Amino acid sequence: MLSDYIGLKKKEIISFVGAGGKTTMMFKLARELKANNKVLVTTTTKIYIPPVNKYDFICTDKENFFKYYTMKDNGIYVLGLGVNEENKILGVSTKELDELVSYFDYILIEADGAKEKQLKGWNEFEPVIYGKTTKTVGIIDIQSCGILINENNIHRSKIFCEITGAKEGQTVKIEHLFKIIMHPRGLLKGAQGQKILYINKIEDPNHLILARLLVVKINFKNKKLLNKVFIGSLKTNVYFR
Repeated sequence: MLSDYIGLKKKEIISFVGAGGKTTMMFKLARELKANNKVLVTTTTKIYIPPVNKYDFICTDKENFFKYYTMKDNGIYVLGLGVNEENKILGVSTKELDELVSYFDYILIEADGAKEKQLKGWNEFEPVIYGKTTKTVGIIDIQSCGILINENNIHRSKIFCEITGAKEGQTVKIEHLFKIIMHPRGLLKGAQGQKILYINKIEDPNHLILARLLVVKINFKNKKLLNKVFIGSLKTNVYFR
């Protein structure tokens, strides 16, 4: 199970950052945990309203939060502060999270936005990681290796280039992914608690080779930046440590 690879314990607060699988991972974990737990799924940025089969309870009006967070029923609770014109749920603040924490067994927070692109660069205000986070999970899409570096493919491609030393119009290399993971302004900028890297979308032997090359590079240089690395595919539910 995905939760075993992350090593979850009750009362964990997990913040998800990066691109290429944050929302999918968050709801997969919530589904694994919901049978015997109250699981809060929320955001400190914005997320699309999930399909009705992804949650048990939803509230996007702070005035009604109390009714939901004091309920005793196990299940997946999606809470936010409203819905914007893009049909996205507006994120909660530190103040709201402080009020909610004690009422849930697990809290899963999407703490980053990537405009549904495969990679991103981070501006100074991102990601928005809750201070009481116990695990920060950074997600990298291995299928981004080989894509063209431009704003169509990479959210804030200019900042991505600043961080990695790449140039617009080049293709993404393993070296660029390595730099975006390890750089102080990169994937785990502002991370709280345990720092976990997940390399996603390993769906053929070539992806596996690329992911293993990346892991070897990380292990060689990792000076305790990362507590754990695992790889796999959220699509096929196959994972490797």
